[in-house]
Amino acid sequence: MECGRSRPTARRSDLAGFAGYGYCASHTRYFWGLRVHLVCTPAGLPVAFALANPKIDERKVARDLFEIEPDLLSHRPGRVILADKGYASAEFEGFLAGKGAPLIRPARKGEAPPPGARFLKPSGSSSNRSTKP
Repeated sequence: MECGRSRPTARRSDLAGFAGYGYCASHTRYFWGLRVHLVCTPAGLPVAFALANPKIDERKVARDLFEIEPDLLSHRPGRVILADKGYASAEFEGFLAGKGAPLIRPARKGEAPPPGARFLKPSGSSSNRSTKP
């Protein structure tokens, strides 16, 4: 969530000290602001969120969300966490497995596909696009 671009804006903002500089790969540029972290249902309904400095590891933010709201991982049938490659870590996957919620994520470069990765499909793949004009 970009909050500003210029240094003077970053210095005088009320978010100074909380927001920070981060890199947005989808826009291939640096930004000053916050990262939005969401926990959603399979239908896409957000059930928890966090705004964090972009330099904070996303696995730490996710773990904090799950520890603050333990019901996100308990009392739910078929608890599975779908995430992107950035959540790859033996420690984070062990934390989720200990809570009975396995992590399904795409494989990183040079890595064998993790269990459950076959259920993931890239959103920009040609199989998702209609062939009709």
